[in-house]
Amino acid sequence: MTTPYPHGGDVERAARQAGVASDCILDFSSNINPMGLPAGAAERLAREARDPRMWNRYPDPQYGELRRAISRYAGVAPESIVIASGADSLIHAAVRALAPDRCVIPIPAFSEYERACKAAGCESSPGPLRPGDLLILNNPHNPSGACASRDEMLEQIGAAAAAGAAVLADEAFIDYVPESAITQYASQTGGVISIRSLTKFFGCPGLRAGYAVAIPDTARVVGEQLPPWPVTTLAANALAEALQDADYPSAAREQNRQRRERFAAALSALGCDALPGAANFLLLRTPAGSNAVQIRDRLLREHAILVRECDSFAGLEPGRYLRVAVRRDDENQRLITALANILREIPCLPTHP
Repeated sequence: MTTPYPHGGDVERAARQAGVASDCILDFSSNINPMGLPAGAAERLAREARDPRMWNRYPDPQYGELRRAISRYAGVAPESIVIASGADSLIHAAVRALAPDRCVIPIPAFSEYERACKAAGCESSPGPLRPGDLLILNNPHNPSGACASRDEMLEQIGAAAAAGAAVLADEAFIDYVPESAITQYASQTGGVISIRSLTKFFGCPGLRAGYAVAIPDTARVVGEQLPPWPVTTLAANALAEALQDADYPSAAREQNRQRRERFAAALSALGCDALPGAANFLLLRTPAGSNAVQIRDRLLREHAILVRECDSFAGLEPGRYLRVAVRRDDENQRLITALANILREIPCLPTHP
């Protein structure tokens, strides 16, 4: 029996399982913007990677250029920003910094929340909230893609504060719906931490970088949970450059919206229930009589396409859900065609992509 992947993006393992080179795998399991790095950032990364002076000295421990770029982009004070090697490391650092008595994690949820709680010796269980608790909110939600408005988020944060609980807001995909962000609120309000990814939206997960935002005193404590120089110079400089591209964000959002709508319609025509979402991925409920894990395995083995089966998300019916990234139209069509071929073998289902 195939062991489910705890996270998406494990292309090397998938290639070994499929018996092909990793370059042959079409990865829908990780939710990465297919636009990739903005041109200026990619050019700077390539140029600096050829410069030996960039290799033989440590990064700026304050990450001044990147910190200033994030400050302008997110509209928060530099002293409220914590920079680290990805949102996942910041989740762990934030839980250690807040040291809650208990963590409340609405399900289904990203598995890293529970891992962070266990690593910090913190119990995780359902509500109701109590003083000393930490409530983790995820917006847009992974794996469903649903997005709460800013007012709805602030209402939940206010209710948590009234119960004496702190809030960790995972906003890894909020760049697709910036009007829903509570990042600025977190920079001015105690008991709230916002965590954001840099490399998902800017299409460069191999660079590993993200940031947290909180009031300065909390940001300092979160930063103390991290090792020195958590991000390489090359990654920090490239992402500082990416954040300065004024046209990229709106172009990425519009491109993703159009592709997501076309992709969802085509998948629904196959009999898969594509849940409405606001990010760059879709949660699919596979047709009755099908098995999501078997579909995932066949897509990989027969078509070298990797998707995320969702049995590792607590609260979802086992064997019925897949999560797929929104990629380029031609790549999306490859998945649609492959999935149609597999579903055709299940009686009473649509057979045309």
